[in-house]
Amino acid sequence: MTRVVIVDDHELVSDGLHRLVEQIPGFDVVAVCASGDALLAHLAGGSGVDVCTVDLVMPGTSGLELLRILHTDWPDVVVLVCSANASAEVAVRCVRAGALGFISKFRPGSDFTAAVQQVALGRRYIDPELLTDVVSRLASGSGVANNYETLSSREFTVMESLARGQSVKDIAAAMFLSPKTVSTYRSRILAKLGLRTNAEITAYAARHGLIELDAV
Repeated sequence: MTRVVIVDDHELVSDGLHRLVEQIPGFDVVAVCASGDALLAHLAGGSGVDVCTVDLVMPGTSGLELLRILHTDWPDVVVLVCSANASAEVAVRCVRAGALGFISKFRPGSDFTAAVQQVALGRRYIDPELLTDVVSRLASGSGVANNYETLSSREFTVMESLARGQSVKDIAAAMFLSPKTVSTYRSRILAKLGLRTNAEITAYAARHGLIELDAV
């Protein structure tokens, strides 16, 4: 039996993914976690897990930071990123951080179950709409060119949130950080990217495929 943990802070999403996994013969959802910290606590407790489906933006430890922790401390746990932020740049960052698979939340359920089965076998799965671009970037070693490659995991998460129009206060609450800490991240982001305002962050993120402007 392949043991799966669903990690997503939106109950509607996690319930849907739970039902899809339970329909796959030989697969069992052993836990549903609403944050990366809850997943890490679950793993630290010694519970056996084979596959984790992980959202990128969640309270506390999340995103690339969570992927790197899993890759370092639990290398036998296979990770499939299931994200609404589906771009080749983000997918490459996830793969480089240790994820074996990446799929958009907007794909049909049949694609999700295929992705879960694929990574459970140790085979890489990339969202079909991103596959050609991602493979090209990984093969060339170019990955994510441009300055945002220099951002830390936390800075990258804050940058995405600012680009979507979230306030420092809202980001701080979602990430369980102080507004002062988020403001410090914002200052670092602006300096590293050579930008001056939140509007410029939004334009930069859209230009590099990190967000969809119609979703802002």
